[in-house]
Amino acid sequence: MPGSKSRTRARGERRPSRAQREAELVSAAIEAAPSDVTDVCVVGGGAAGLVAAIVAAEEGASVVVLEAELECGRSILATGNGRCNFSTVRLDPRRYNDPEFVRATFGQRPLDDVLGFFRDCGLRWSLEDDRLYPLSRQAASVRNVLLARARRAGVQLACGRRLVALEPRDDGWRLRFEARWDAGRRGELRAQTVVLATGGTNSVGGGALTDDLGLERRPLSPALCPVACEDSPLSLLDGRRAQVDLSLVRDDDLLPCWHERGELLFRGYGISGIVTFDLSRRARPGDWVLVDLVPDHGPSELRQIMGMDPEPGCLDGVLDPEVARLLERLACERWDPGAPQLGPTPRDTHADRLVHLVKHLPLRVRGLAAEKGAQVCQGGLLTNQFDPLSLRCASRPGILACGEALDMDGDCGGFNLSWAWKSGLVAGRSAAGLARKAG
Repeated sequence: MPGSKSRTRARGERRPSRAQREAELVSAAIEAAPSDVTDVCVVGGGAAGLVAAIVAAEEGASVVVLEAELECGRSILATGNGRCNFSTVRLDPRRYNDPEFVRATFGQRPLDDVLGFFRDCGLRWSLEDDRLYPLSRQAASVRNVLLARARRAGVQLACGRRLVALEPRDDGWRLRFEARWDAGRRGELRAQTVVLATGGTNSVGGGALTDDLGLERRPLSPALCPVACEDSPLSLLDGRRAQVDLSLVRDDDLLPCWHERGELLFRGYGISGIVTFDLSRRARPGDWVLVDLVPDHGPSELRQIMGMDPEPGCLDGVLDPEVARLLERLACERWDPGAPQLGPTPRDTHADRLVHLVKHLPLRVRGLAAEKGAQVCQGGLLTNQFDPLSLRCASRPGILACGEALDMDGDCGGFNLSWAWKSGLVAGRSAAGLARKAG
């Protein structure tokens, strides 16, 4: 069969080692030297930065992306456990830390804008519950269509170049950068407008560069990660899962301030799971988390299930038997962790103590856990310095920000990527308009 040997040889080839791949990326980055002058420079080649660059280029601007990593879009690959939950059909501004700013930036039909953009990229998707995933269920599909469209639009992707100085000039901005492969190798370019689009540890919005510009920021902190809890017998439930309703109770006022339903994963150090990730954006050390293990069954129904004189295993039909066994023991021991009492005080009977634990299982927050694996960072440039309709900086003409560069974060389920896409669309269009006026 013609070509069979070459195909067999290709199947037998080994993937390049990490060192080989790194060398290939460095070589490609060296060859992709950016222009000295451009209309728009986007700092950060992640989700928001790539969209901003594409839109600005398709609006007629020359665009350079400065990316500290050796590849653009690496952060996209880790989203949704590699499947990339890139948006949601329930795109509600109230799921963000600054709802009014998001509402103004989103406009009337943000989901239509996001899906229209990706449809033009050639991406197709499917729906799971209220979450949108690429049809391939591969995050690489999202990154690849973005990179391909950026190249078609003429965007220069200058990877492996970390911004070290951002200085105003009469004709725009001067950006100085250093090479990742050689910290002593410096370069610079001039741009009429600059879009700040970096997040996480590379965030311009969390560093000294924006301080030099007089821009205020909130310190970066991890979010969307597990929550560590104080030691308690509940650590014995490590690895058990349950569909629960979580309530967050502040230690200072003892009033519930948030609740949400979802799957909870008990860990030896505390709790994890998607509902816990959303909790992590709000919880503070000393707060109490109350877990309703059977949110669809009220106390009276639980008492009927248990019977008048509960016996061991009486809740096995509604709870994980391991969880039920531990709660039965804690009820017998009259375990009291000192949690706030919500509602009427239960009677001091074994049945009432057991029901109370099932409906109000208490955990006290110690802090966050597995912070290095946090999906987003809270903090960044304060939004009150930017126009939500254009994402332009009021005090620094020619500076715009989008994505995680701004102090904006949302819940799990496609909200953070949706902000990245939509804010990138707005910032890219605004940057191109500013460049046209300056030209």
